[in-house]
Amino acid sequence: MKVTLNDKRLLIFGPIVLWAVATVFFNLPTLCDDNFTAAKFLIAGLISVYFSWIVGRWMIVEVRRRNPGLENVRQRLIALGLLSIPVVVLLVVQRLMLFDYFVYSDSPKFDWIHPETLFMVGLNLFYLAIIFAVYESRYFFRQWLLSKRQTEELSRANLEMQLDSLKNQVQPHFLFNSLNTLQALVKSNENKTAVRFIGDLSQVYRYLLQSNEQQLISIEKELEFTHAYFSLLKTRFEEGITLEVNVDPVYRHAQIPPLTLQLLVENAVKHNMVSISKPLNIKIFTNKVGELVVQNNLQCKPNNAMPSSQKGLMNIASKYALLRQPHVQIYQNEDTFEVRVPLIGIGQWGQKEKTAKA
Repeated sequence: MKVTLNDKRLLIFGPIVLWAVATVFFNLPTLCDDNFTAAKFLIAGLISVYFSWIVGRWMIVEVRRRNPGLENVRQRLIALGLLSIPVVVLLVVQRLMLFDYFVYSDSPKFDWIHPETLFMVGLNLFYLAIIFAVYESRYFFRQWLLSKRQTEELSRANLEMQLDSLKNQVQPHFLFNSLNTLQALVKSNENKTAVRFIGDLSQVYRYLLQSNEQQLISIEKELEFTHAYFSLLKTRFEEGITLEVNVDPVYRHAQIPPLTLQLLVENAVKHNMVSISKPLNIKIFTNKVGELVVQNNLQCKPNNAMPSSQKGLMNIASKYALLRQPHVQIYQNEDTFEVRVPLIGIGQWGQKEKTAKA
């Protein structure tokens, strides 16, 4: 992960302000015997502060690259604290050498075991603490603004979905009630295939109505719906399509956005040939890193078929982005097409399941 700080002005003026504050606060020029030495002392101090700022900035970049986001504040602070130990030693050596050869070149005042070395250690710790506080405060505030903006976008998207749901509420309910009536009529003629098809279609629409107002739904419920949806496809394509589900029970309480699996299964059917001679094999399973994988054999339709708009995949990716979750990953080779979606909430439930098994 590349980290950009956008701190050109801060890099120029920050060390100057920190040097001025330290000079006044610690009354540093009084450590010198005469004004000329004091002037060199202040110049060397400014150089040392700039060096400390550059080193501290490098530490911020490296630690933030490994621990980004608001949720990793504690890890960043611990890492910075541990990294400060060798860095302070480096800064003290640099400062003592600078002062020995520039400020006190005629009669060196500092040696490596001089009591004032401890003062230099404390001074460099003060510099690093201020640098960390400045950069971490900027980062925390910007991440908070980003989080607030994403929350507002998600809220707005939910309102738009609810509005669309209200606009289309009459039509699905009318269709759902009509299906129930049609199912009752077909039962009287004992057409088992039609009865099963209508029952599955009713279950699909019931799920669509219930999931409209939910941001997340459990894998268990999503799989139940997917089986009903796949039954509709099975009625249409018969032996031309298969579905294999192998989801680890430890993840059954994990969550994903509603209709994720339906969109992925539909995407596989839409863009591949489906026939008894060339069956489309769809697999749904979980991998070792806690991702839900939907995979199908690749047998693309001829070139004259309708081009892909990828709206389904973009819809899923947008939902995960608004929920501030890891990205949806897409893999394709000559034989297979695969989509991996992160499972949400697996830390809590996964730990419970492992504890229960133990």
